[in-house]
Amino acid sequence: MYFSLFLLLFLGSATAVVVKKQKASGYQGPAGIYAQQWLEKNQFPATENSSAFSQNSSGPRSLINQEIESSKSGWALEDTKSMQEKTVDKSITVPETLQPLVLSELPAQPGMDASTSNKKTIKSKNLEAALENALENVIDVAKQISKKATWQVYGGPTLSYRKLTGEASRSNFQYASFPFSTNSLFATNVKDAVYHRPGMGFELGAAMYYPITSKLSLKTGLQLNYNHYQIDAYKGAPEIANYGMNNFGFGSSPISAVSVYRSSGGYMPVTLRNEHYMISIPLGVDYVVAGNKKLNFSIGSTIQPTYVFANYSYLISTNLKNYAKEPSLNRRWNLNSAFEANINFKSGGFKWSVGPQFRYQLISSFKEKYPIRENLMDMGIKLGIIKTIN
Repeated sequence: MYFSLFLLLFLGSATAVVVKKQKASGYQGPAGIYAQQWLEKNQFPATENSSAFSQNSSGPRSLINQEIESSKSGWALEDTKSMQEKTVDKSITVPETLQPLVLSELPAQPGMDASTSNKKTIKSKNLEAALENALENVIDVAKQISKKATWQVYGGPTLSYRKLTGEASRSNFQYASFPFSTNSLFATNVKDAVYHRPGMGFELGAAMYYPITSKLSLKTGLQLNYNHYQIDAYKGAPEIANYGMNNFGFGSSPISAVSVYRSSGGYMPVTLRNEHYMISIPLGVDYVVAGNKKLNFSIGSTIQPTYVFANYSYLISTNLKNYAKEPSLNRRWNLNSAFEANINFKSGGFKWSVGPQFRYQLISSFKEKYPIRENLMDMGIKLGIIKTIN
């Protein structure tokens, strides 16, 4: 029995010693600077094999030293990584391969107000430069044209007339009595109902001639025309003058105006004056048929976009009985053509031009809904003075 107790105590002691030795050999000390401090406080006693342990990497002290060195290097690496992370957080370094990139060429991003404003400034400067170059080119072209161009101031009296076409409307308007009906025994053609006479007008203008060849020149300018003719009529009692419309139908009704003038049957003859004030831009050519620089004969033709800025006209009603003013039926924009023949001669540093001219209005003076058409005409003598201005 005593032997069994002794054996049990011996085995327990041996087991405790073995466990203690295993713990001592497998103990892991603190890493880094804490390991250094722990090593200084816990020095192993010097033994005969201590030098061997220090030289041999398999010894316990060598293992601890290796652990300390690795801990130090790990600590240094961790500090270096943390410093790099802090550096990255504070600033971003642009790689060398991206340094030549122009920031103004990057797509617009929110918050890039400075680059956007710089971009707009560059665009505005480029636009200003382009406009300046275009203006300089126009000025240069104008200077070149002015060296060759000649200028003319002209004017003269005209005999104004008109051409009327159309027939009485066949719509039976509700007049007071049958004799005032459109289908009564009155003239049906406007030429048989209207009696008009030519009137005096005038023309004033300035033009530029630009030579293409020695004989052919382009022509443009600004021109003022006054057209006037007279109408023989009769004064009568106030009546309703109706102006029927083309394509008369649903939603359309004739225009009515009060008239005190009649084409016939009144109690007193009167003369009505129709006047037109027009401004136009002649565009055409002038060709020298024969002659030399001092004396020659030329012909010319122009197309003239025209604006009628004042119109004082009496319109005949569509039953061809009454005259009244109805401005809503007058056309403002029109188109004229002109043909002229001139004798040109030089005298006293100027070139004089004189000859006949005929001007014809291509579009009716009235709007399309009015069934009667009027084309104005002007025939006159044109006198011009031509001068080269360098």
